[in-house]
Amino acid sequence: MMAPLRISLVLVLCFAAPGLTYVSDDDWKLVSRKDADVLVYTKNIEGQKIKAIKAETMLDLPIRTLMTVLSDDELVPKWVPVIATAQLLQETDPDGVSIMHMATRFPWPIKNRDAVVKTVTEYDHDTDTIYMESTGISGYVEERRSHIRIPATYTKWKIALLEDGNLQVELITHSDPGGSFPKWMMNMLIDRTPKRMFRKLEKLVAKEEKKGRTFDEVFIFGKQVGI
Repeated sequence: MMAPLRISLVLVLCFAAPGLTYVSDDDWKLVSRKDADVLVYTKNIEGQKIKAIKAETMLDLPIRTLMTVLSDDELVPKWVPVIATAQLLQETDPDGVSIMHMATRFPWPIKNRDAVVKTVTEYDHDTDTIYMESTGISGYVEERRSHIRIPATYTKWKIALLEDGNLQVELITHSDPGGSFPKWMMNMLIDRTPKRMFRKLEKLVAKEEKKGRTFDEVFIFGKQVGI
């Protein structure tokens, strides 16, 4: 039997801001084409300069291999456009918690950011749905002068396994990179990152599937749960 899966999916579009009020289902504005394969929505957040982002798509991928890719810290920079490095600091514990440190890669003169992120993962048997919530935490990694430590983070993923085998994916994140950050960069991230990220994921999953990197079970909340 293969070792329990280290589920460590963390924030994707950048780093998120404090407060969870924006995760509600109202007031989202569609900003991508209605016929696009990745639907992108934005939402104004009270007291925040940067909008929240929601991305929705359908993926024809094997869920076991997808979870394998999402759990591999060495692969994170290959599918998250803004991430330069990622290091898993704590593998998934009996409560479904993992911890990862990540650092960004932005063009000069934008200063790079980093964050330590805790991810909590849960599998709903009744709906065949995986939920992942990531938040920033303090400690674990000393702050560096070369990077701005993200003050707070939040990202929420919902991955539902449908009867036909496809995956219905929803991502919600809010970004407040801290310090000085150009609006044009944030707009570019909103416009381009979701589709690029999902396409990169598809290619990586196909590559890892050929290697036979699949898991028969996912380790969540202290027990191995078959998917």
